Amino acid sequence: MANHLFLASTPLNVLTAAMVAFELPNGDSAELGLIDQTSTTSLFREALAQWDSSPFKRIQVLSEKAEGKGKRQQRLTSFKLIEKILTEVCPNWIYTGNDRRIEFQFAMAHSPASKGVYLDDGTYSYIGRQTHWLKDQILDHWVKKLAYGHWWKQPPAIGASAWIHHSILAFPELALPILKRKPCQSLPKNLQRPEFTELSELCLNQHSLALDNVSGLLLLSHSSAMSANQEQLGQWLEQCGEDIGYKHHPRTELELQSEDAANSIWHLPLRARAIPAAIPMEILLPLLPQHCKIAGDISTALLTAKWLRPELDVTAIVRSDADHNWIQLLKQLGINLINNPSSN
Repeated sequence: MANHLFLASTPLNVLTAAMVAFELPNGDSAELGLIDQTSTTSLFREALAQWDSSPFKRIQVLSEKAEGKGKRQQRLTSFKLIEKILTEVCPNWIYTGNDRRIEFQFAMAHSPASKGVYLDDGTYSYIGRQTHWLKDQILDHWVKKLAYGHWWKQPPAIGASAWIHHSILAFPELALPILKRKPCQSLPKNLQRPEFTELSELCLNQHSLALDNVSGLLLLSHSSAMSANQEQLGQWLEQCGEDIGYKHHPRTELELQSEDAANSIWHLPLRARAIPAAIPMEILLPLLPQHCKIAGDISTALLTAKWLRPELDVTAIVRSDADHNWIQLLKQLGINLINNPSSN
């Protein structure tokens, strides 16, 4: 028997943690610690509290998002909560979606018997994270060491720090070479378990959404990234059948989310229904039928659909100025590409 502590900051982190937790050996114990929480995740946390079929023995908030002049004190307070859970759980394994997170590094430094696991958090696993030699490698590195302790480490890449024993990735064969220096396991493909459907329905209970028969879902980019040829997105959705929907980026201005704007600005079919923009894409995924097609501009939300539901038909509208590394990743993941010559 082993004890597993999952540290998660986003709904995506929680879902991937649960995907792993459901597959743990009988007798193992899993606990979930929520870190870096904000008011935007409050409804999701409420749903987690009501999730009767959760794989976690306990779910608790370990840290709020630290901001402003009191950032250091906020983190010191959260460290006390982490120390408490480490004492209570005595974890053999501690999981993180980002080994730069100070909560994870504090937990590893203060639980020397534990081994760290990097749990796929998206594009960083496959195309890396750009860093600045001064800001990241020197200033941030030494500021954190001085402020919190010499245990802080600056990983050469997300998931590649000395804390990590192995990774669990959606596509281990496509991982960065530096991640492949250690074992890379496959993320379980179990998002269609009824337990995830239950969680998604708890999150959506106030919206009365029925997605059982939706045949096409369009993920719209933030308004600042709109292309001059929105018709192409509308044409794709038009061809997906009768039950079609679209979802705005969570931060798109409200006036651009109106029904009038759907047709006049975004050029969407009149019959298409709006999915509330505030709902994270990953929460929708367990409810989508296998025949549902998904499309949008290149985005993390679009890739998340393929990571968590690899059997779905996913299409990216690729602009002429799209980054080459993104294009290669899309092709490797089996995402369809439609060229869009438009640019800002």
